[in-house]
Amino acid sequence: MTRGLLGLLILSGLCLLAANWQENLRSQALKTRRLERGIPSHEEPQVNGEDGWSTLVLGTPSGATSIAPDKSAPKEVEPPATKVPASIPIQPPAPEFKVDRKLVIAPGDSLSRICEQHYGTSRLEVLEALARYNGLRSANQIRTGATLLLPDRDRLLIE
Repeated sequence: MTRGLLGLLILSGLCLLAANWQENLRSQALKTRRLERGIPSHEEPQVNGEDGWSTLVLGTPSGATSIAPDKSAPKEVEPPATKVPASIPIQPPAPEFKVDRKLVIAPGDSLSRICEQHYGTSRLEVLEALARYNGLRSANQIRTGATLLLPDRDRLLIE
């Protein structure tokens, strides 16, 4: 029993020494950082990470505060002062597409190799989309000397 108690005391002492050592390193780093930034050393340190260090608080949610629900009668919410008239439809701007590039198929080319080189992938949906875009019945139906149109990737996958 005395061995266990002695071991516990030694372990506690080591933990305290480690915490003290860490705090000394932190304060030295703060002093060095202040000198580098030209901040006088007599100023108080900033709070909660503003000095570049994080603070860990155990037992509370990070940044959340508990708020008791309001049990009073519901209040009317006023609409915002600025409204968009309902008669004007809001549409996102149309994407700008580049002009299709033309590629003459060389001997040994395959649609998957062409997709890998120009679109960075040879996934099946990209292969099929490129075949459809060029009016091919199948992704395996390209011929040497034929011309393929290579649209922008966004345009290819939309159609």
